[in-house]
Amino acid sequence: MDFVKFVEQIPNITIAKRIASAYVADYRRLDLDEIKEFLKKTAQQYTSFENISSRLDETKLDSNRAVRIIAPILLRDYLLNQDDFISPSKDTDSAVLNYEKSIVDESNNFDENKISKDFALFKHMLDAAWSHNDDISVDEKNLLETLRKYLSISNKEFHMLEAKSGRFPMFGNALHTYDDIEDARKVLQSKGLVVAIKNSDGVLCDMIPDDIAQCMRKYYNIEIRSYGYEKLVDYVIKKAKKQYLIDIVNKASQYSGKAKIEISSNPTVNELKEIILKSISPSNLVGGFSPRDGLDVTMLSSWCGDLGLNVSGNKIALIERILAYYDSMRKIELKSEDKREKLIAFYTQLAKRDLKNLRANNIIDKDLQCEHLFEDATNYLFEKMLLNKPLTLTGTDHPDGKLSFKDKYIMWDNKSKETAVYLKDHILQFERYIKTSDKDVVVFMVIAPSFTAQSVQECVDFSLNNDTQILLITAEELKLVAETWTKKHPGEIFNLGYFKQNGRFDIRLLNL
Repeated sequence: MDFVKFVEQIPNITIAKRIASAYVADYRRLDLDEIKEFLKKTAQQYTSFENISSRLDETKLDSNRAVRIIAPILLRDYLLNQDDFISPSKDTDSAVLNYEKSIVDESNNFDENKISKDFALFKHMLDAAWSHNDDISVDEKNLLETLRKYLSISNKEFHMLEAKSGRFPMFGNALHTYDDIEDARKVLQSKGLVVAIKNSDGVLCDMIPDDIAQCMRKYYNIEIRSYGYEKLVDYVIKKAKKQYLIDIVNKASQYSGKAKIEISSNPTVNELKEIILKSISPSNLVGGFSPRDGLDVTMLSSWCGDLGLNVSGNKIALIERILAYYDSMRKIELKSEDKREKLIAFYTQLAKRDLKNLRANNIIDKDLQCEHLFEDATNYLFEKMLLNKPLTLTGTDHPDGKLSFKDKYIMWDNKSKETAVYLKDHILQFERYIKTSDKDVVVFMVIAPSFTAQSVQECVDFSLNNDTQILLITAEELKLVAETWTKKHPGEIFNLGYFKQNGRFDIRLLNL
């Protein structure tokens, strides 16, 4: 969701004024609708890379040390790695505190007798800076930051060294409080870097609008999100020789102007992976450091083929395609128990509102639950069985679900009915979802117990005047696809391109 789209969904006047304080003059005298209009007019200031960089620089020098510590953790280490750059505020709080605790835990296991010369040098400089008035001045902080980058010491390692001396997150390794995090959140909102929005369940969330997030990623030199990068590195390790990884690590120092990255004479693959994730950019890992370096075009083209991407093009185009794929990869956290799993067994019954059967099996207590549980089961089916995590929905007027498909969306809507669904009764509703989407919708799926014969013609008529296809798929068919895919391709991501069909679904096209 970009900044202007967010403005339309600002949850309240308090949030609106806080965000407006960054660039809107006399915002205090304006009401909510007026603030929204001014925010739209000044959107370019909020999304300007120069302004965002300047605001991020300001957080480094904030008079409140808690803000200086929490802000980059909240932004760089958490929100920028989340799907759609959005997270419930309570989850954000927990993530910041868990990060801080993990740093303290790691520092307790840190053996100073086994650190490298570069680490020892940086620790000496850090301790020296802290020794004066038990604080670090702005000049000292800038010097340490320059040295940290030169020695290829990560921000996490920087924090760990501070924790080792009892100064991270606070003195005595005390964790920050929820109030500290809220103070940092308000500062980031007042600088226009983070916004607050409610998801479809009415839960208040932290979010970085897409256009602001892209500028932040440039500022922090983030090419792809950490989860996707781990998967990318795993593929390179699987396909390339170990010597390739060693050469890439050695060349990094040669071309970057940084201190030489220390590796053992015979490093393990896991050691190399850890170094690469910390010190090598994704584009350098795949493309090398010179035109003749990196993976060759043949291997890159084969890789694109494995991912179901276009295999043609030059080296740069292939690399961009691969990086974009892994950046869009969504993290799916499987749980040992998921209450929605039971719903799949009654998926068709939920679709056709077999209330008697559903009550007898303790699936529902009230009739009104049927539609909601049908939606929950569909989310589970896509996320856990087809391994395509649905996107977070915001606002109130939206389809029941949305999925990423390359640079577009696939949307769906559940229709729980005792009779066959006639598409004409719902097409205006679906058309509104499609036309108000911030990205093109390649397919709109209607999931129902059955469809009238006339509905197929409605799909044809709609596609004649629109770029979006309408797919009519029964709950029974979708369940069969999910169960067959899970059985035959365990752990593999289902290619959503199979749903690019217009009219009634044809399972024969899937070649399952």
